[in-house]
Amino acid sequence: ASVFEHIQTLQPIWSPQEIRTHLNDFLFRKNEEVMALTYTLSGGEKVRLSLAMIAAKPPHLLLLDEVTNNLDLETKAHLLQVLKDYPGAMILVCHEESFVEALGMHQRARVKDGCLLNYP
Repeated sequence: ASVFEHIQTLQPIWSPQEIRTHLNDFLFRKNEEVMALTYTLSGGEKVRLSLAMIAAKPPHLLLLDEVTNNLDLETKAHLLQVLKDYPGAMILVCHEESFVEALGMHQRARVKDGCLLNYP
């Protein structure tokens, strides 16, 4: 399926223009980017498409494991904004302390020697 078709499947009532506007917010701006088949996307583009899909139909809970790995700075900044605006609950596993701090997580825990500890 194309990038466009993935969003259309999640939001069949959206007009083509609404879908394109939504994808534009996730840096899919050119026609060839919007119509690209997902198997041709780079890792960063797949992350952006995943975020666009989440934003199109937000689940109640996100489980994210090292989501910042292999992201360019622009995509990471966009991810941060999307996650800040996310209305549901989130469990984030991340070794990048500055990202976690910028996200403003309310509760934190640390795993050490196989034990879950409260974050200081």
